[in-house]
Amino acid sequence: MPEIVARRSVKLIYKYKKLNDMKFKTVVITGGSSGIGLDLAKAYVKQGCDVALLARNQAKLDDAVLACKALLKHEQQKVKAYSVDVADAQALTQCVASIKQELSTPDLLILSAGIVASERFIEQSDAGFESIIQTNVMGSRLVVRAFIHDMIKQKQGQVCFVSSLGGLISGYGYSAYGASKFAVIGMAGALRQEIHEYGIGVSVLCPPEVDTPMVHKEAETILPQTRFIKDIGGTLQVETVTRSALKGIANNRFIIIPGVLGKIAYVQARFMPRIFGWFVQQMVKLSSK
Repeated sequence: MPEIVARRSVKLIYKYKKLNDMKFKTVVITGGSSGIGLDLAKAYVKQGCDVALLARNQAKLDDAVLACKALLKHEQQKVKAYSVDVADAQALTQCVASIKQELSTPDLLILSAGIVASERFIEQSDAGFESIIQTNVMGSRLVVRAFIHDMIKQKQGQVCFVSSLGGLISGYGYSAYGASKFAVIGMAGALRQEIHEYGIGVSVLCPPEVDTPMVHKEAETILPQTRFIKDIGGTLQVETVTRSALKGIANNRFIIIPGVLGKIAYVQARFMPRIFGWFVQQMVKLSSK
């Protein structure tokens, strides 16, 4: 029995070492036309990776490709753009086939496509709620499902979901967004357990608010209570998030929280939930006056 345990331990250590030492060749990034997705794309292009960018807006994708190609490390590198709605299963199937043909099966898959809305539960429409769930949860699931069997055949790779600190801590005005991001973490945790034996790691990036085009757009309609609470935590620059993501993915860390304040908030919410909940409620009262 001790010999069996020892052999299994060595096997596990080997698999983790394999993940940590991996040099990615092909990286597929959803939501790759702007924000966190684009900045991660630039970082992996600098490392010499082939990169596929998926997003809905073709004009933004074209600009993203130009920005990435300016950073190419060698002439053989490829940067490709694919205009697709990740929640559209039929369109995604065609897109995935093109990626496999023009590049290859990814050994790093980053799920950064997402939408946000700051609305009170009692005021949000069914359609608005479902739209967020479709993109943030179902879209991520569909993309992973499309590639995971080929990644398993390779017996190596990494999947990184982009959730949010709002997927670890509930926030005012984020009943739909929070539900979607909590769901992403739950899905990622189960997937991590299920595909570990194939040498594939799973991470979840959970940043607080980041200075991205999505956040700028949200600012037009964000609830005052939501804005007030988020201002306490501050806004990170996208480069800070990218640095944390690169390190966390390389080390197969499950939960990646960029920024000191984000980490502190997570620890407080997890280990002092009553005090943290009381504090947030006071902030809501103060900002509602």
